[in-house]
This record gives sequence, structure tokens and C-alpha cells, in this order.
Amino acid sequence: MADRLLYFPILPQPEDPGSERSNDVRLWVENFLIRSGGLATENEDEANAYLVAGGDGSFMRAIREKYEQGKVFLGINRGTLGFLLNPINCINDIPTTLDQITVITVRLMKVIFIDGSGNQHEFLAFNDAFCGGDIADFIKFKITGKLDHFPNREVSGNGIVISTPQGTTGYALKARGTSAVLPLDTNNWFVSGVATGPYPCDQVTPQEICVEVSSRKPVNGYADGHDQKVEDVAEMRIIPTSQEIAIGFMSNVDFAARRTSLAQLVERGG
Repeated sequence: MADRLLYFPILPQPEDPGSERSNDVRLWVENFLIRSGGLATENEDEANAYLVAGGDGSFMRAIREKYEQGKVFLGINRGTLGFLLNPINCINDIPTTLDQITVITVRLMKVIFIDGSGNQHEFLAFNDAFCGGDIADFIKFKITGKLDHFPNREVSGNGIVISTPQGTTGYALKARGTSAVLPLDTNNWFVSGVATGPYPCDQVTPQEICVEVSSRKPVNGYADGHDQKVEDVAEMRIIPTSQEIAIGFMSNVDFAARRTSLAQLVERGG
């Protein structure tokens, strides 16, 4: 028999905004999944996978909190778009064995923001790192990499985003549309400007990247969105890590096509 999946459930707290969208999954867990010989367990140590219900933000938060546990993360979309989550609407669709999922291995990146006072703020990011201001701001960015042939650039605009392959977010999509969607199995990072002058969609080898900021107005930095925010950013550094994360996708879903379709929906303003 194929290796059995045993999940430790991670669900939003009832007081979290939008938590009611996950109520059906909560009932599945409470009434059916956690029982003798079931698919889920209340003992995190004996589980070999996490079952995460919510949106992409909840999924990223779970990964940042649990990345050291060496388990597969399988998400159930109960958010808006769910780029990284599985479209599971029936309890019987939850994969029960490893041969029912495709596992993609990705790596976290370290994000360091240095503020105007010289203080360093360090985070781990699963999706992307962004620094910028309001749409009307005029900010100068100097972007440099450590490896030869990195496309060093000096550009002006209102933001810079550096994304991992899994990091297709609103920042990247609004910057460059569907060209921001990288295959999940690529090793490249995506670098782009938001509301800058002509700026190609650079794909680069993961490496230490420095973004120096020059602005008369405060610039904010975000690592995986608002959960990890720093104000008055003078410099952003991105460093690859060796920490690998395993994400599970249903084998019967074409996730490459699904991600592109969702990206096109965002691009059209849907």
C-alpha cells in the first residue's frame, strides 16, 4: 500500500477575519478526520503532513511557523484566489496517500531590512520581498547581485519586488502580469519594478541581492505581505537559504495551468 498521509490540521482561529470560510473543513476535522485510523491526528509529532485551510496568507504563515518540522504542507483553499492551495470542496477529495499528491520542494529566502536608523530587521520569506511606497511616490532603487552577469540596475518608480517561484502575488502580477508566473519547479527568482520605467522581468539565480533605496518619503518593506512589515526602509537584502519546504498538490489537478488562469483573472481585474 502507498505511504499513508496522516495530517495535523492547522485552521484559522474563530476570531480571525474570514475564518468562517473554513468552517466546513473544521467540521470535517472534528467529526470525521480525527478518529481511530482517521486521516488526521491531534498529535503533531506523529503526523507526516500539515492540512492547512485558509488563504495564501494563512498558508505562508503556517510554513514560516512550521518549516523546521520536515512535513509536507497541503493547503485547502478557503481564501480568495489560492495560488498555492488545493481546490478541495468535498471531504472525500482530500488525498489519503502520498501517491495521490505531487510534492514540490522549494526553499525559503532570508530578508533583511535596514531602516533609516541603521537597525536590521530579519525575516524568513516563502513568497516574496517588496520595498516601496505609494503609487505617486518617486523612489530611486539601486539593485545589485553577488554573481557575475547579474543585471545590476538603477531605476526609479514606486517599488521593487523579488519573488521565489511560488511567489506569484498581487505585487508581481500588477507589475508584469502573467509573465510573473514562474514554474514551481524552476530554481530562478523573479525581479521586477512596480510602476518603474522600462524594466524587464529579470529571472536570476538565487543569490544575495541588495536593493538600496533613496527617497524623500518613507519607504516600507514587506516580507510575505503585511505580517512582516518594516517602515522607513533604506536597504533591502535578500539571501538564499538551504531550508527546503515540501508543498503537496493534488495529482489530478494541472497546477501550472491553474496558476496561469488565476493570474490572468487578476490581470483582467477579476
